[in-house]
Amino acid sequence: MLVVLSVLAGCTGRTAEQQTALPSPTKCRALAVAPSGFKVTETVEERYPDHIGIRITFRDDRGRRLHSFTGVPGEFGEGLPVAGSAHLASGEDVSLIGKDQTWVIAWDTGGLCGSHALIGNGFTKEGFIKALKVSGVI
Repeated sequence: MLVVLSVLAGCTGRTAEQQTALPSPTKCRALAVAPSGFKVTETVEERYPDHIGIRITFRDDRGRRLHSFTGVPGEFGEGLPVAGSAHLASGEDVSLIGKDQTWVIAWDTGGLCGSHALIGNGFTKEGFIKALKVSGVI
């Protein structure tokens, strides 16, 4: 093992003690707060070369799930119809898309952690909007 470390250090022109750590990528901060009656069931860190996105799943006793994405790029709600709009607490208006029991809002504020989405499963449209209001997003 020491031979391997010596060879690797020699390849970089530095000794093993002089090796420097790479800077850690930016870790995004979660957007949503659990609405009353919901508990966190899963938190996942999505690693990208320049940042770490966060996905959090909340669930209530009725089986409804609210998924919060921050810094996770993607096409959220693709194929679902536009069903209105929502006014974010930060001031922007975003499209509300969905039907039946699946509802989505998604927006991008720019930067590494600027991609945001909230997806509700098991909600009526009104119930999803109420959950977003209670959580402080809209």
